Amino acid sequence: MDTFSPAEYLRAMRFEDLIAPVSTEEFLRDWYGKRPLHIDAENAGRRGLLDWNKLNELLGLPSHWTEANIKLFFKGVPVNGDLYLDSVETLGGTVRRANAAKLDVFLQMGATLLAGAVHEISPPVRALAVSLAEQFAGRAEANVYGSFKGIQALASHFDVHEVFAVQCEGEKVWNLYENRANAPIEALRADRAQAVMDASKGRVAMQVRMRPGDLLYIPRGFCHDALASAEASLHVTFSVTPLDGRALFRMLEEEAILDPAFREYLPDGRGSDALDLAEHLTSLGERMIRILASRGFATRLADKQRQLIDRNVALTLPERRKLDFYARTQQPVELRHEPCELLLSSAGRSLSLGSAARAAEWILDQAGFSSQQLAATFPYLGDAEVADLVRRLEEMGIIFAYEPEM
Repeated sequence: MDTFSPAEYLRAMRFEDLIAPVSTEEFLRDWYGKRPLHIDAENAGRRGLLDWNKLNELLGLPSHWTEANIKLFFKGVPVNGDLYLDSVETLGGTVRRANAAKLDVFLQMGATLLAGAVHEISPPVRALAVSLAEQFAGRAEANVYGSFKGIQALASHFDVHEVFAVQCEGEKVWNLYENRANAPIEALRADRAQAVMDASKGRVAMQVRMRPGDLLYIPRGFCHDALASAEASLHVTFSVTPLDGRALFRMLEEEAILDPAFREYLPDGRGSDALDLAEHLTSLGERMIRILASRGFATRLADKQRQLIDRNVALTLPERRKLDFYARTQQPVELRHEPCELLLSSAGRSLSLGSAARAAEWILDQAGFSSQQLAATFPYLGDAEVADLVRRLEEMGIIFAYEPEM
């Protein structure tokens, strides 16, 4: 696998490069979540993202191509994985991996290749995925599609995430239909799902011929399909999935369970106690509203969004940098949970932890640690937040700097 130096990461394609010449402000105002956008190959920077030679190299990394990361389709039908996956004995146990020779047989027949999670093994693709995640506060992943002229892999469908497709080799014609699913969170899976899709997608509203370097943005819910028009087509699809409203319910449960009122049995509403149940539910509802409206809840939600973003870490071996070590003192510490907030008290002083709550709890469980280890364990915290937490705990006498014997 290729490696990126820190300087190369800085030069890698970012979101603003991806959508150029459209500005980020224009994209967010006029296109994001609203309508598809096609940008042609005048921006040559997108052309170098991936090519056939690079894909062939990536396919030579057998450990990545497990059952979850590679699929074949032939004329719209998934190929049975037993026909191209082998059970392989490894030091970690038995895994199912793609057999390159078997893959090649189906590809020679014209099967479409779906190579998943390419952002995990291609530094340029990963750098762009990270930039997309940073821009939209969502999980970003990248799949590669290799297909051949006139052989359609996927029938008309909609995605439950934002789509940014970059054409890398050959040409492909995309059809986007006039009807759109309303904020979908899962794909149709009923027995007649495809028939329902085809009946409801409407007419073709936009047809795009993608050439190397072109970008196509498709908001979630827009029905579409595509077909290679050149002998062979290669494109990378980036999916971006921000949090939706379901995250509130998961967080609300985590927070509400700290309140004894939510741990009590509910009144029996089957008979004369029905009014008691209604009043109890009203009381719990008011408590939920207070939680949702608190600043602490918004802070925790923002932390969840930050945790969706992977970080580019460029190693600099064989360089060894000096680490900053700290150890716990024996000074007693009390942690107190307030609504959506964690307060730390020690030696007559208190500290509201905010976004650093989980990091502070982790520190209190360690006999010793380095600030670099803390930053690596909680990568969603910025360098300034890590430094501020360490400084405050040191000032309160909870930790102290030391030099371990290595």
